[in-house]
Amino acid sequence: MRKFLLTAFLGVTGLIILLFLLANRMPVYISLDPINIVNPAFAVGPMPLWAALIAMMFLGYVLGGLGMWLSGKGLRKKASERKHRIKELEHALELANAPRPKKTDDLPVIQRHDTSRDTSPDTSQKKIASR
Repeated sequence: MRKFLLTAFLGVTGLIILLFLLANRMPVYISLDPINIVNPAFAVGPMPLWAALIAMMFLGYVLGGLGMWLSGKGLRKKASERKHRIKELEHALELANAPRPKKTDDLPVIQRHDTSRDTSPDTSQKKIASR
């Protein structure tokens, strides 16, 4: 039902705009000089009124979109920072939840080698040299 209402609204709106544009086909001049109406300093035209209206609507759409994009700069920066922070926290969570090696008391005992009983030629020479 909602989709039908949206389609009907857009269809009626489009039909009204189309009828308005077809009814206003006479050529017009667009001027930005309010002082000199007969010989303006800057004027565009002649063009159909519907073309001027569509051009102004398009210009308003572009400028409005640009304004919205510029006003959202701080929000986009904050969202990017939060996205990076979330990735850091997810990585830290993965490290915290990673399986750890089990602590066991079954480690082999390393026995110390007794050098006083060693009869290798190197150690015997050290004993003689130390006397």
